[in-house]
Amino acid sequence: MMGRWEGGAATEQAALQGFILDLCQALGVTAPTPPTDDYRFEYPVHVIDRDGNLANNRIDCYRAGHFALEGKATGHASADDNRMRRAFGQVRTYVAHVSGNPPPYLMVLDLPRHLMVWDRWSGRYGDFAAGKRINLATLHTRPEDIALLCDIFEQPEVRDPRGRAQAVTREIAGKLAELAATLEDRLGDQERVARFLMRCVFSCFAEDVGLLPTGIFQRTLEVGLNAGGAGHVSRALALLWKTMDEGGMYGAEQLSRFNGHFFQFVEALPLEPREVSLLIEAARFDWSRVEPSIFGTLLVRALDPAERHRLGAEYTPREYIERLIEPTVLEPLRERWTAVQAAVLQLEASGRKRDREKARLELRAYHEWLRSLHFLDPACGSGNFLYVTLAAVKRIELEVLNEIQRLSEGQGGLVLDEVHPRQFHGIEIKPWAREIAELTLWIGYHQFWRDTHGGRTPPTPILEDTGTLECRDAVLAWDEIVHRPEKDRPDPTPRVRHPVTGELVPDPEAKLPYYEYVGARPAEWPKADFIVGNPPYIGNKRMRGALGDGYVEALRSTYADVPEGADLVMYWWHKCAQLVSIGVVERTGLITTNSITQASNRSVVRKAAASGAIVRWAVADHPWVDDVEGAAVRVAITVLGKVSDDGVTLVEVDDAAAVVRTLRVDRLNDDLTAHANVASAASTPLLANAGIASQGFSPQARGFLLTPAEAYRLLSEPGYELVVRPFLTARDVTQLTRGAFSIDFALMSLEEARAFPMAYQIAHDRVLPERRNNKRKAYRDLWWRYGEPRKTLRSALHGLRRFIVVPYTSKHRLATLIDARVAPDDTLVAVGADDDFLLGVLSSSIHLEWSFSAGSQLEDRPRYNKSLCFDPFPFPDPPHDLRTRIAALAERLDTHRKDALARDERVTMTGMYNVVEKLRSGEALTPKERTIHELAACGVLRDLHDELDALVAQAYGWPWPMPREEILERLVALHDERVEEERRGIIRWLRPEYQIPRFAPDAASAGLATTAELAVGARSGANELEAGGLRTAAAEPTRPWPASAVEQLAAVSALVSQRALTVDEAVGAFLGGVRPNVERHLETLELMGEVGRDAEGRYGALARAS
Repeated sequence: MMGRWEGGAATEQAALQGFILDLCQALGVTAPTPPTDDYRFEYPVHVIDRDGNLANNRIDCYRAGHFALEGKATGHASADDNRMRRAFGQVRTYVAHVSGNPPPYLMVLDLPRHLMVWDRWSGRYGDFAAGKRINLATLHTRPEDIALLCDIFEQPEVRDPRGRAQAVTREIAGKLAELAATLEDRLGDQERVARFLMRCVFSCFAEDVGLLPTGIFQRTLEVGLNAGGAGHVSRALALLWKTMDEGGMYGAEQLSRFNGHFFQFVEALPLEPREVSLLIEAARFDWSRVEPSIFGTLLVRALDPAERHRLGAEYTPREYIERLIEPTVLEPLRERWTAVQAAVLQLEASGRKRDREKARLELRAYHEWLRSLHFLDPACGSGNFLYVTLAAVKRIELEVLNEIQRLSEGQGGLVLDEVHPRQFHGIEIKPWAREIAELTLWIGYHQFWRDTHGGRTPPTPILEDTGTLECRDAVLAWDEIVHRPEKDRPDPTPRVRHPVTGELVPDPEAKLPYYEYVGARPAEWPKADFIVGNPPYIGNKRMRGALGDGYVEALRSTYADVPEGADLVMYWWHKCAQLVSIGVVERTGLITTNSITQASNRSVVRKAAASGAIVRWAVADHPWVDDVEGAAVRVAITVLGKVSDDGVTLVEVDDAAAVVRTLRVDRLNDDLTAHANVASAASTPLLANAGIASQGFSPQARGFLLTPAEAYRLLSEPGYELVVRPFLTARDVTQLTRGAFSIDFALMSLEEARAFPMAYQIAHDRVLPERRNNKRKAYRDLWWRYGEPRKTLRSALHGLRRFIVVPYTSKHRLATLIDARVAPDDTLVAVGADDDFLLGVLSSSIHLEWSFSAGSQLEDRPRYNKSLCFDPFPFPDPPHDLRTRIAALAERLDTHRKDALARDERVTMTGMYNVVEKLRSGEALTPKERTIHELAACGVLRDLHDELDALVAQAYGWPWPMPREEILERLVALHDERVEEERRGIIRWLRPEYQIPRFAPDAASAGLATTAELAVGARSGANELEAGGLRTAAAEPTRPWPASAVEQLAAVSALVSQRALTVDEAVGAFLGGVRPNVERHLETLELMGEVGRDAEGRYGALARAS
């Protein structure tokens, strides 16, 4: 085929398509003729830059899900890498704008000389130096390259190393779990078994990647079993491992010296024949393809009896971990690497030997910098985050080494020292997890070595006992732990049978020991430039039960700057912020639960920002998998860095973790939002709302609850309606009501409660055994009362016929009116008002947007924290006629729902709103949902909400509909106006007759605002507020012009990444900037595809596939 293309110069448009057709014919693959929407020449792409300008471009050849190809024809001229670089930059930009995911392969054709190929199986294409160069003239002599091209055109998925690796890893873990269980049943020593199996694991891996002679471990098992039985195998394995530790001859074969942690002890357990057979089965797997990012998690589950039942559970996908590693580690490394590559290009362009040597020195200096970096995971678990970080850094290093080799032209390009596991540090409190983390890291390192060094044996020792993974507490250090019996408290765990009820109740004699952590202080962390991790998820209310009173008190007293209400993970976050703020660490990236946006947790974020450590990149709500439980959870991903002028990034993902939106803004709010600062406004309550809303009653004992039969029996007695009430939970509201009742002695004294002897006896038998061991004195002493009797709530509800409740945590935010005789529990927020107007506002989209933004979230269910969602919310104050219309519509809405619930037990609140949600999105209904749609007339329910939204917006004096960001901007502005009004003594009370006597300050007691006194609604403020509550970027401040070319290139690239600038504007941003240098740097970055230039000559960053 190539003979036809070797004569004469080729021109791109005339020759490219013909060459690709010939190549397809020669390879025997499908050609892009006739063209289809998914496979064609000149594939149209619409590229929108950051300023919103549209450019129409075309990809020379594109096949969806396979490849994008850009071609350059150079004829017989020498290979033009500059043109290839430009083509690579173009196609990498174009594929970011195609529909769906970017293709797994990019190709750049230098017709008729070379074809360069980049794959995205690692999560990114890499830079130009990561490409594989295929010589077209000799392609027919290399079957492996022919096979690669055939697969790219026809079946790229067979080249994906991850799918098969994950399947193999699961199979191996299952076999190890079976073997571990067998050995533990017979030997009973879990630690010995685990250590033995870890040596077996690395031996299997080592023989499959060339660290040991091929098959030597499997042969040792097979020959030993056949020659001398299972006992012989044990002796042979001990000898093999001793030789691996020291290096030397094993039979006729030379073994490298392994050393390291795993072979310091070479005990081989006594094995039974069946156990040897299981080992042989495990050894027959292809261990070279183990996926380290999940291997550690699965190995922990396989070797730990307590975890083994979770072996089939989900694990954290590698792609999720890479989403954290990218902005934390790779972004700063690649920013510098891009600048180095640009400087090298400029030096090469001179053609002078001296500059070429300078270029090599720049590359070597960058490589030395890579080797000087240290990375830390202070909660490393089984090592998956450390491994993914290692793999990412090694991929950049490979690009650097490729460039060094290219510039050295085979002379003096060898680099002996490379990025190594000794640069990766971890802290883990569980001994086995730490050991497995070390194993994971070494497996990953040697996999990469095998794949990139052409079979060359790595330097010895093969393993090093680096000591970089420590087994200890990551946030607290102490001198000793001392038991303090006088501080022991009753154990509330049900353990013994009650003689009357037969129920399990706490043992009155059981105690929880109190341990004092003497000399408690913050734990020290090893020196690191970057920190990543996934610290434990323990909420503040669960910390004492999980960690013990003494530990929690020591932790909280040690970290006085962290609020007591903060979750455990925030102590890691706080330490990271401290290290960033003092300049010790460049960036940190942590996974936390999405409760980081709750008040106590976000105060840590606020303090960090004040000290100079800001969130530079975040996903506020991301699906995740808890590696301990294998359960789906919702998390936040936050990357901390120093304050800079470069802006920050907020990423939004859907439930499948696909990125749906990326915002670049000046700063993020404390609650990880980029709109108006609702979190800040929500921290200031309005007096107008005081005393109205409260969380429901918290019984703090199951014994108060009654079945309907028990309740009706008590209610048949005179006067018992005073202490027996229907009891309602959020589940009763959102799903099916259970018809539960509760004994409620309210604020009665013990003697008053005894006046109802039948109810008192039930409480004495059921509640007292639970309460007597409670750690809180008030719960023990006032055991006959609810744990949280809510005196203020009882006052607010007194005299009402009905009141409003809102579920504290629910998928759909809804409000409804209930009978005042009902006792709401603490899964509901009660609003002490029977006003349909308030119900209408609370049911409107305007209030919903505020509550979603101001409140927090549990997994995927928003929480309605009354202190943030209700107390600071600026309610509208419309004229009487509009208030009446809203009230009437809200009553129709509530009646419609209650009628539907009464009509058929298949209808629930959640079910109705699931259908409404789908009606709005256009998603097809399931058969079950169609039934609910018909039974509950969900289309009517949707229309009622739409009418209500329009009326409530009218009450504010605002247009409707509005985007979410504008709603929040207007609400924040109105809240701030109301705060100022209240300072002047003008208060828009919600229930003036109830609130004024109780909450009005003296100066404001008569200050009831009316629509005659104040204009209805708030100033629109939309044009006065900057988009997203952030200021539009002003002119760049003057920056010093760096000394070295690499630093200059980095500074210029960072400058135009924020907004497009002309050369003159870029020069003006630097103090001492020289126009020819700035222009040259911009042109080089454009050549590399890092920036683009528009028709007005402005240079700006390009959105591109990674």
